[in-house]
Amino acid sequence: IGPAKPYLIYALTDETYSLVCDPKLPEGVNRKAYLTLVSLLDQSYWVLGSFLGGLLGSALTFNSEGIDFAMTALFVVIFVEQWMDKKNRIPEVIGIVAAVICLQVFGADSFVLPSMILIILVLFMIKPRLERKEDDICQ
Repeated sequence: IGPAKPYLIYALTDETYSLVCDPKLPEGVNRKAYLTLVSLLDQSYWVLGSFLGGLLGSALTFNSEGIDFAMTALFVVIFVEQWMDKKNRIPEVIGIVAAVICLQVFGADSFVLPSMILIILVLFMIKPRLERKEDDICQ
């Protein structure tokens, strides 16, 4: 990716990840330009949406009941798409197991951050094994 890598890391969100993770680009499309533009547009939407939300959020009132379900449904759909698209599901299984363990240990109000830390630690520990497995799958 070259010099765009720091920006791509900075601009990474779950929405951006779902769009740039293994995209099926038409022939002749510059992958680096695609990744950069998708990241730039997604970040612009986040910044603009946050700005407008800050301005209009206190002025407009509406019933936000159900948004929590919509966000959960969004993450489930993203997860299922990733699950169906991948042959190597070890990272997904690690995420599920870590979340269940941390939910039991820390409770429903405090399990997200410990889950993320545990997932990152386990993935870093098994990174060489995952890379070998990806090489086997891609051949």
